[in-house]
Amino acid sequence: MARVLIFGIDGATFDLVRPWAEQGKLPTLHRLMQEGAWGPLESTTPPMTSPAWPSFATGKYPGKHGVFDFVTARQGEFTVVNATTVDALTLWDILSAHGRHVGVMNVPVTYPPHAVNGFLISGLLSPTTAQVTYPPDLLKPYESELGRYRVMPAVQHKAGNEETLIRSLESLVDTRTRFADRLMRDHPWDFMMVHFLATDLAQHALWRHMDPAHPQYEPDNPFKDAILCIYQRVDRAMGKLLSHADRDTTVFVMSDHGFGPLHGVVNLNLLFLQEGLLYLKRDPLTQLRALLFRWGLTPGNVYDWLVRLNLQNITRRVSISTRNSVIGKFLSFDDVDWSRTTAYSMGHIGQIFVNLKGREPHGIVERGVEYERARERVIETLQTLTTPDGRPLLDRVIRKEEITAGRHADEGPDLHLVMDGYRHISFPLFATDGNLFSKQIRGDSGCHRPHGILIACGPHVRPGVQVEDARIVDLAPTTLHLMGHSIPGDMDGHVLTHMLTPDFVEAHPVRVEATESCEDQDALFLSKQEEAELRFRLKGLGYLG
Repeated sequence: MARVLIFGIDGATFDLVRPWAEQGKLPTLHRLMQEGAWGPLESTTPPMTSPAWPSFATGKYPGKHGVFDFVTARQGEFTVVNATTVDALTLWDILSAHGRHVGVMNVPVTYPPHAVNGFLISGLLSPTTAQVTYPPDLLKPYESELGRYRVMPAVQHKAGNEETLIRSLESLVDTRTRFADRLMRDHPWDFMMVHFLATDLAQHALWRHMDPAHPQYEPDNPFKDAILCIYQRVDRAMGKLLSHADRDTTVFVMSDHGFGPLHGVVNLNLLFLQEGLLYLKRDPLTQLRALLFRWGLTPGNVYDWLVRLNLQNITRRVSISTRNSVIGKFLSFDDVDWSRTTAYSMGHIGQIFVNLKGREPHGIVERGVEYERARERVIETLQTLTTPDGRPLLDRVIRKEEITAGRHADEGPDLHLVMDGYRHISFPLFATDGNLFSKQIRGDSGCHRPHGILIACGPHVRPGVQVEDARIVDLAPTTLHLMGHSIPGDMDGHVLTHMLTPDFVEAHPVRVEATESCEDQDALFLSKQEEAELRFRLKGLGYLG
């Protein structure tokens, strides 16, 4: 019976994989590329982990599944998303309903884990002390032999701890591989998914050490091969786990987005404040905060001082109420006068929200002509910006209706920005400091790109084919088709028939069913402690400032 094994290499890019594979540095990936089909895989807009993995899992874009970012946000208020935010059935839900055995390891946005016909370990956005597996006792029998299982690395990146971070990422890959090997051996599976996060975290933190073209590159630095070493560790892991694939198994290697250099962060809300698109409250306390912000009482500057004093992790030991009290001293969205504000920026890459009446809690912009005028005014303002070295900052503005459809479409950003080829991104929250152009607070030097990787190899894959126009939403329907199942009619993705053998395509016409793959489930609200932990972790990863 046809089986599918998927390796998710978070943030993998052919800009690195292809030359390293051709040089023999990634032998497993090189063999799969030679024996199978491969090509770029288009991510979501924006190319972010949080909407991309649910899009992969459901075959739908965010307008249908409802996850647009790591958080659900309105006018500065936000909560961290989780699996119950995803308003659609996943690939493993559908396969489970068909009686197929599934195994899912560490795919982001799968916490809390729910019942499947097999096993599931949740991934990124899982609280440290929470139950992360289904069934709940899945990992206990292995811990005495294989050690403690970890979803995330033991440390987060900061300048000066590169060596510690690298060791932790290596351990994360090794631990995942040991457990995957045993679980695949001990549990029946028709579909297996193993996700590796370490590549994404390494590229965020260490890109400048590898890339001679990066402004912060230092020749002969000791970490120039660190990203390669993480890729090689994942390559060896896949080589080991491929021993569990038989001749009826199709293997996919894919990533949620690509990667490239990060040069800087743009505080777009400061621009909107300057241009009269966003206003602050008129009360004396807010005006004092604004003055202090201009003088340097900012999150970025305070963090710099904490780093100098080696106290940057002190927030782990501070209560939530105290933390919120300290944060409240900075200028923030709490100081915005929404009764006069037209638009604001909130989100990791470059998302703009119009202060739309009926959607935003204190919206003032009417739908229709006024809404369109507001968006045009924002675009005209952005078009005046240039990078610090004098180049136009804005490459492209994508209106929501160009990419978003479905019952959640109105919840997403009204404009998506591509700035300087993604070498510049927006600061996720209000602003990191008083400058329009700034740096990522924890010193990240790499960021996402819109095309990840796709490699397919198996009995029904045409070898030597260059895959064209593949999208992340195409993998769920393609997997269902290869495993002999029909495709839910509301999926945005299509079966990638052009990379399949003519005999298989002729013998197995694509079957689309009218039923919708929506999921009706109760939302899970994290405890205050869990929410605080995940916010802290997202800030540490750069996704919340």
